[in-house]
Amino acid sequence: MNRVFHFLPAVIIAIVWPALGCNSTGSAQARLLNASPGEATLNGMINSNTFATNVSYGTASNYSSVTSGSGTMEVEVPGATSPLLNQTISLVSKTPYTIMVSGYPSSIGAIILTDNTTAPSSGNISLRIINASPSLGVADVYVVAPGTALDSVSPTVTALNFQSATNYLSMAAGSYEVYFTPTGQTVAVIDSGALSLSSGQVNSIVGLNGAVTGYTTAVLTDMN
Repeated sequence: MNRVFHFLPAVIIAIVWPALGCNSTGSAQARLLNASPGEATLNGMINSNTFATNVSYGTASNYSSVTSGSGTMEVEVPGATSPLLNQTISLVSKTPYTIMVSGYPSSIGAIILTDNTTAPSSGNISLRIINASPSLGVADVYVVAPGTALDSVSPTVTALNFQSATNYLSMAAGSYEVYFTPTGQTVAVIDSGALSLSSGQVNSIVGLNGAVTGYTTAVLTDMN
């Protein structure tokens, strides 16, 4: 009987401690992608803790450890007195995220993308396509050998909306070129140029407006 009484306090603590909120929610990983034309640099904060500073347009910060669970995410122009964005987000512990800020300054918004944490099978790559170009809008995307005539092949991805991303595509390692076209057309508006992608790489290809005019792409190295 004495053994039972000695055991009960430990059981009660195990049940009550989490209910009191005394357990740690753990950490997630987050990076900030500045995809908003007109915003030269951005800072990012979660629960008032800065995780990204001076992120130039068309680039992403390194991953930083952030508190998981529900919290407040803010994005600001360095030196500004008020944030561009302030929204509630929910992050899962031990999970990497890309927080993409996109759209023109007059209609700026953020989407939270869950990044890949699984290495590709031997000889393969994982590739995700992100449409962050507000002036292109809905796009077809071709991931093909460099120099391929687009009217001779079918698009790899059709009708990819602005501010959205594909799932990760498993492909053989090699040389590729990524083209974005208006949906249903075969004239490229965005062209990544030739990319040499080695076995085991996990990348995101982002289609963007140019900083001033035209279009460009960014190649992000994602977490394995």
